[in-house]
Amino acid sequence: MIWLDALHATVKRGQACVLVTVSDVQGSAPRTTGARMLVLAESVADTIGGGALEKQAIQHSRAILENASTDQLIESHRVVLGTELSQCCGGKLVLSYEYHPACSLNIVVFGAGHVAQSLATVLQQLSCRALFLDSRNEWLEKIPTDQSSYGVITTGLLGSNPFLAVEQCPDNACFLVMTHSHELDFDLIEAILSRGDSIYCGLIASKSKAARCRKRLAKKGFTAAEISRLTAPIGEAESVGNLPMEVAIATVSEILKKRRNLINRSVSRQSLVSGT
Repeated sequence: MIWLDALHATVKRGQACVLVTVSDVQGSAPRTTGARMLVLAESVADTIGGGALEKQAIQHSRAILENASTDQLIESHRVVLGTELSQCCGGKLVLSYEYHPACSLNIVVFGAGHVAQSLATVLQQLSCRALFLDSRNEWLEKIPTDQSSYGVITTGLLGSNPFLAVEQCPDNACFLVMTHSHELDFDLIEAILSRGDSIYCGLIASKSKAARCRKRLAKKGFTAAEISRLTAPIGEAESVGNLPMEVAIATVSEILKKRRNLINRSVSRQSLVSGT
């Protein structure tokens, strides 16, 4: 597979990768300026010429991948083929390493109604992977899934077992519950909170529905700390209005703030550990 096709497929899958580019050549070299290869944790697509040069570039790329940074990275290394790598061509070149981190924002939306459709429109413009699940195929067909968009939007039919559906979702995801059934909403919230790893768990609801849901969760044995992980009604903190797009924008804002706070706390903990 050529590097461009591999890059497109990798980004759509949300995987981390390093794009290696021959950005400058002086003298004789295995490939000309502009040659590229894509390096993933377990595979390589295309080539920058093989031999010791390519082996070293793959090793360095995988060292970058093992660092698992959440930020993009671009760095350049000058290589003297003869003295450094004992390659007979003997020229000099510059390799550029462009690191694309894995997509860390996974969003699962249960329900494909009007607010969900507005959510999909917003999420298409974000670096995220969003899955919309609903038992009604005619509503799923209304979810925009333009493959040329920035975000990756997919849909799937929600089966009769909501607990299994939640169990099969990605780790550390953001969950939004907005189905056509209050009872199904509650079952989904129960399953999500039971997982214990959600970054965000939101329920579309009136204040009275939210209160009833929290009361039922308490009767089910959920602790106050566990129930506090539920955001209901969603988007309430922004107070922008009740139109589907207004609720969608407010909800995405809540998710992004929650994610940013988690990243900041993680960076602070790492700084304390390293003593910086």
